[in-house]
Parts: sequence; structure tokens; C-alpha cells
Amino acid sequence: MSPITLTPAAREALRTEEVVFFDWHVTGLCCADAGEFSVRPLSRAKLPRRARRLGTTDLVYAHPTAWVHLAELPVTIDCRPLWRWRRFTSDLPPDAGLRCCLGRPIYGPSSGR
Repeated sequence: MSPITLTPAAREALRTEEVVFFDWHVTGLCCADAGEFSVRPLSRAKLPRRARRLGTTDLVYAHPTAWVHLAELPVTIDCRPLWRWRRFTSDLPPDAGLRCCLGRPIYGPSSGR
């Protein structure tokens, strides 16, 4: 399992019966299908049946396609309040979904980080 870390701000921002959910959004790229990740709080009751737990904590879940790409990665999740809204973010690069679809590493020596 991947080492998923929630910052203290992210833990405090989660309400009772909420989890962090990594969703996968399909985007078209030329002739191939690509996608991107998003991170959002979600009620456990609204969690998709196919969602898979990420890491050892019971607070982070992912869409099956996102889980495949994130299962072995160390990811830190933070929450930054934006007025009265909660904005959950991760330390994944902004083009992480595209890198996954092209077979490029998200982290590491050839990742461009």
C-alpha cells in the first residue's frame, strides 16, 4: 500500500463521516484517452461502490483507474480554506494524469521534478 499522508489541516477539515476521494476525469488527447486526478471530500454514504482504499488509513479512497496509478506512490494531501470552501490538494504534479497515461513516472529521476 502507498504511504498516504494527510496533513493536520486536511484531517481537521474533514467532517464526521467524510473521506478524501481521488477521482479520475477522462479527457481526450489526440487519438488516445487520457485523464486527470482531482481530490475532494466525499461523504462515506456517497462513496462509489467501486472506490478502493488508498494506503493504510481509512480516510482516503480512489476511483479504480486513479487507484491503479496511485497505489504505490507517496502522496501528501493538504487542505487550504478558500473563504468558506475547503480546497483539498495533493503534492502530485499538475500533469500527473497525463504522465500516467503516457507511461512516464510521476516521481523520480526522469519525472522532471
